[in-house]
Amino acid sequence: MQAKTFHTALLTGNEAIAAGAYKAGVRVATGYPGTPSSEILPYLARFNNAIVNWSINEKTALEIAIGASIGYKRSMFTTKHVGLNVASDPFMTLALTGVRGGIVIITADDPAMHSSQNEQDNRFYSKFAKVPMFEPSDSNECFKFTDEAFEVSESFDTPVIIRMTTRISHSKSVVHIEPVYLPNMNLNSENKNNSYLKEKIYIKDIEKFVMAPVYARKRHKIAIERLKKLQEFSNNSGINRIEYNSLDFGIITSGVSYQYVKEIAPFASVLKLSFSYPVPDLLIKEFVKRVKSVIIVEELEPFIQNEISSIGINLKGKEIFNRFGELTPDMVKEGLINAGFIKKYDNKSSGKLLSKGGLSELDNLLKKLPQRLPALCSGCPHTSIFYALKKLKVPVMGDIGCYTLGALPPLNAMDSCISMGLAFGAAQGLSLSNSSPKKIAGIMGDSTFFHSGITSLIDAKYNNACFTAIILDNSTTAMTGGQDHPGTGKNLSPGQVMSNKIDIKRVVEGIGIDEIYTIDPYDYNAVYKTLKKALSSKNLNVIITKRPCILYPVKIDLGKKFKILEGCNGCGLCMQTGCPSILNSGKFLDNNKPVPFIDSSCIGCSICKDICVFNFIEEIKS
Repeated sequence: MQAKTFHTALLTGNEAIAAGAYKAGVRVATGYPGTPSSEILPYLARFNNAIVNWSINEKTALEIAIGASIGYKRSMFTTKHVGLNVASDPFMTLALTGVRGGIVIITADDPAMHSSQNEQDNRFYSKFAKVPMFEPSDSNECFKFTDEAFEVSESFDTPVIIRMTTRISHSKSVVHIEPVYLPNMNLNSENKNNSYLKEKIYIKDIEKFVMAPVYARKRHKIAIERLKKLQEFSNNSGINRIEYNSLDFGIITSGVSYQYVKEIAPFASVLKLSFSYPVPDLLIKEFVKRVKSVIIVEELEPFIQNEISSIGINLKGKEIFNRFGELTPDMVKEGLINAGFIKKYDNKSSGKLLSKGGLSELDNLLKKLPQRLPALCSGCPHTSIFYALKKLKVPVMGDIGCYTLGALPPLNAMDSCISMGLAFGAAQGLSLSNSSPKKIAGIMGDSTFFHSGITSLIDAKYNNACFTAIILDNSTTAMTGGQDHPGTGKNLSPGQVMSNKIDIKRVVEGIGIDEIYTIDPYDYNAVYKTLKKALSSKNLNVIITKRPCILYPVKIDLGKKFKILEGCNGCGLCMQTGCPSILNSGKFLDNNKPVPFIDSSCIGCSICKDICVFNFIEEIKS
């Protein structure tokens, strides 16, 4: 028998998840783009061996995966942490029905909220639904655990969660892998050695998949019994492991925290929880019995700490480490020092020494750097809308997307950002409150409209609401990296002919809304006039802006450049757009007003020229 050829590949955690799914023989993979999970499906699509598509939202994506599982196919659903909230309705009942083909749910948490509106800890979903959970600590484990998760799913008749975090999703590390599981090595091939890929004929199983109360009660009991078997697996599978070193000091940890622990305290004994729910009670008891002093290091909530407490063992963890934000190696070291665990081992511990006040040299350097607020891109088609809304001084219910930056200075033109699809529902609710003398505006992007804005707009029409709904159509899901959606007519699967491009205006017309305006956001004067007219109307109306994102799918340059003329009076109107191409020149007028200038990053959108009522901005003629 010829030995398998392995080599090392440097992959992100997201890429390794995709490679592991391919190795496991996943046949259907769905999801909705959301940082930090967005790269998994595009990488999996490169294998050209499964149906891989973006869905309209997370709930629909999981429902598709469930249907494929009922048809005996292995399926995967990917989402960021808040996306699992959207999919929680089918997910909670899927935990009762179980599976046919394995289902693996990838949820990518975002500690420190790098690109999210909250930092919820999705480990609790595992306990809430009574389903098992893996937590990889590097890319190699992402690859191995994804394959293993499908086996667990089918062996125990359950969906399985793989909980990622931003650092694991986006960091690269070495994966020991056969070349066949890398997309550039294996295009257009079939993984035919796996029996679970054989076609099976669909058959009914009403008691398993129809969760009417009479059947759901039975399935709930099965799910509870399943947990006992999963705990035995957690104890004995070898996925959770003890690394004995010093028996004076031990740490229980999981995920990326394991990497920090090994860096800062390599001398410590460690219980690494990779199959972290249900917790391995026997392993925990063995570890605590042998090691003299044990603490828990975990990000966000005291999930492990609470689970260990439930088996009668009380250990410190969140008394030392924060319940918010990411951990860092320096934070882990500071916590261990404050807890008195590594004082006598300082000469052996690794990691950078902390400076005065508990800050690292890098932290001190970062504190000295000037702050720069996030801003819409130079030439972003959303800029003129927010500038006009600011001038009109109306309440604006906002939504999730890169346009959320319209809430920040100097635009300050959005009043809420809570969840995807909230804008139109919140606009309806705020109008019902009669707390504003002005008509309310609700604003969301095209991808968000398809995700969950359609239903709230239908509700507004149904209930005779009165507000102005603004849909910013830039033909992509820009914030998460330019993914496609129903309005683009394209998707991920190679070779798939997509011709069903959904026209937003026709959808709005189908709802029964008659007053619809379509505008070019690069024409600021038309934008202002249209907004003023729509916001003066007593009807529910819709404004659709039509300009592609300047970054996706390719960076746009309109081929024009603008300059600020001598004589500029320093009124600052152009700088109030927040355009990154318009900067303070460092020169000041006699009245101490700064003189702006336009740098070479200008793409030629001309919004600033329209806004300058004094005509001090003109196009540079070549």
